[in-house]
Amino acid sequence: MTETPENCVLSKGITGCGATTLAFKQPGHTILAMPFRGLVSNKAASNPDLLGIHGDMDRATAIANYVKTHNTIKIATTYDSFPFVCDTLEALGFDPYKDMFLFVDEWHIIFNSYRFRKQAARHLLEKAKEFDRKTFVSATPIPREYWLSELTSLPEYKIV
Repeated sequence: MTETPENCVLSKGITGCGATTLAFKQPGHTILAMPFRGLVSNKAASNPDLLGIHGDMDRATAIANYVKTHNTIKIATTYDSFPFVCDTLEALGFDPYKDMFLFVDEWHIIFNSYRFRKQAARHLLEKAKEFDRKTFVSATPIPREYWLSELTSLPEYKIV
């Protein structure tokens, strides 16, 4: 696979197969939405062209400086900071919904933590539906009948 399939739920079946790296490395502007700041920090630390955004930083300044210095925008952010990233990009004159690919990593975490992270999950899912190109990815199998209603219209693509 040379590019991440779009507008689907990608069930990768195994962890560590490189789906997140593939999404980051493929051509075009990309937002990687991840459940935890540790994941964001680790991915950004190992990829110098990837901007890591989470709540423990001056997010607006970091995004503005990054957009000024990069032709291709690659941002990893937590689920919680994802709406802020989208709003900030819009304020800078960039349309993330039309111009970026959204890769929601570990989507099963949204499912598993919806009760106690309801605001982050709801805002992520509301913003995600506005993206022309998006993929929800997980190696944790969840039977389709238990999927969140916001994802049920998407086809499932399985890597076996």
